[in-house]
Amino acid sequence: MALLNGIFALDRLLRRVPSIIEVWFLEFLTIIPLALALGSWLDRVGLRGCPPAGFGIDGSSIGIALFGLAMGFFAVRRVLKPKVAKVEWTPVHTVKTALPVPIPVPQRAARVEYDVLSSHPSYSFVHLLTLPIPAVGLLATDSCATSFFPLFGMAGIALIVALIILRLVSWYVLRLGRGDLERRLPQGMSAAQAEWALAWQPMISMMVLISLCIGIPLFIVWLRVQLGYGI
Repeated sequence: MALLNGIFALDRLLRRVPSIIEVWFLEFLTIIPLALALGSWLDRVGLRGCPPAGFGIDGSSIGIALFGLAMGFFAVRRVLKPKVAKVEWTPVHTVKTALPVPIPVPQRAARVEYDVLSSHPSYSFVHLLTLPIPAVGLLATDSCATSFFPLFGMAGIALIVALIILRLVSWYVLRLGRGDLERRLPQGMSAAQAEWALAWQPMISMMVLISLCIGIPLFIVWLRVQLGYGI
């Protein structure tokens, strides 16, 4: 019984993780394309004491910027219009038949429904997954031959900071979405408890899972090196 209770508790924690990953992916598709476009345009100007680069505002950079702006529209809309959304997920099982392509069969008896906050200040931590990319660019070799990478890094970090500030202001200053959360509170649950269950718990669960996925292989490599087996 204790094992079953633990499994059910783990299911309640992890079922909202895909929604957090969706938030990260949407904002990742906003930050990286816009940072690439802004970095190339700034490099064209010739900042950091370097001469203007030979490329700049061309069709590819404009296309990347438009894609980032399109993704940014949906990302910012979620931040400015947070709500309690009901998510339904139905597992799909594939069945092999005489046809060359397996037929997907939804398992409706195993359908899962749960509520999730579309935006919350705790979701700012998803940018820890994106931050290493512009950070590496920012720390790139300081030379005119690689002047694009620090500019890309600065643009990426500025966009991350802007999204974090927007999310905090939206929730704590403008109090957007707080009314919807308070109207849909389960019986006997306070707003703080609902925030913990709908936002903080899945965010912490996702960060723990990612840390384990990264940390365990690194620990195994470190242990092999310490024991003299090599990588």
